[in-house]
Amino acid sequence: MADAPETERQAVEPDAREVLTVSELNDRIASIVEEMPALNGVRGIGEVTDLHQNSTALYFTLTDGDAELPCMIWANRYRDMDAELEDGTEVILEGDIDYWVEGGKIDLKPWEVIVVGDGDQAAAVERLRSELEERGWFDDEQKQQPPAFPERVGVVTSLRGDAQYDIQNAIHEQDPTADILVKDATVQGSEAPTSIANGIHHLDRSEDVDAIIVGRGGGSDSNLQAFNTERVAEAIFTANTPIITAIGHTDDQLIADQVADVATITPTAAGEYIVSSREEFLASEVEPLEQQLEAAYETFQQEHEHEQELVEAVDEAAAPEGVPPIYYKAAIAVLLLLLLVITGLWLGVI
Repeated sequence: MADAPETERQAVEPDAREVLTVSELNDRIASIVEEMPALNGVRGIGEVTDLHQNSTALYFTLTDGDAELPCMIWANRYRDMDAELEDGTEVILEGDIDYWVEGGKIDLKPWEVIVVGDGDQAAAVERLRSELEERGWFDDEQKQQPPAFPERVGVVTSLRGDAQYDIQNAIHEQDPTADILVKDATVQGSEAPTSIANGIHHLDRSEDVDAIIVGRGGGSDSNLQAFNTERVAEAIFTANTPIITAIGHTDDQLIADQVADVATITPTAAGEYIVSSREEFLASEVEPLEQQLEAAYETFQQEHEHEQELVEAVDEAAAPEGVPPIYYKAAIAVLLLLLLVITGLWLGVI
């Protein structure tokens, strides 16, 4: 038998190289990171986002608007630093790049923090927020009330995320007949503002929808920056269709939230809001009518019973004293029958 081709032998022969567990692989990566001089004592500049802390450490993300790097400072070290960090603060960090073996993540552990001031990204957002507020884009008078019974709901979100399913499930659990039209959009990155705005324009002008939900699942502050842009704010403000934002976040409101007719904190909450408006309508309009009808029926029934009592009272009053009404009526019937017989005899009929 001829020898098998080289490519065939490679396919059937087991690889003799070492097979590592995940822990062993992570240990190897960590040792490489630790031994690289270029990753020790690095200095980087960026803005602080997603800041949170516990009794052990301070966690945040350093971003330049295009890329992100997780950071961690031990709590006792942070207390010794002459720095107050908050979201939007621009800082220069000096420290070592570390690889967390158990979680398989790289982060920067700074030993020095220099606060530069408010970051460019945070400052730009606040300038835009102030400008739009002066234009009146946040005013309640500009907001529309979504319809109580939407037949078709438009959704602007990424088809690659879970937000669309959260919205659909929340709506269809209460109203399976509602039509949901999803417009795919890029929801983070440099192309996201244009993509989201185009999705809003398309549904508003072309698809005859009753309300539009715009949003995505949760993410870091940097990932949500598309919803802090003038392009998205303008698309929301100029739409003739009521807009509901559904951005998965719990911190400060984004500009898109402030311009929208209704702001919810998650896609599920947006879907629940759409159907809850139906429930609220039923509670405020239909249930009071039902209560009024029940009260009117009870009144009618009481009046009918009262009339019956009056009729019976009249009958009893017309009957001779001591004779029950039924016997009185029977006596009258017998007398009438006798009168007919006598009349017939007198006329010779009988």
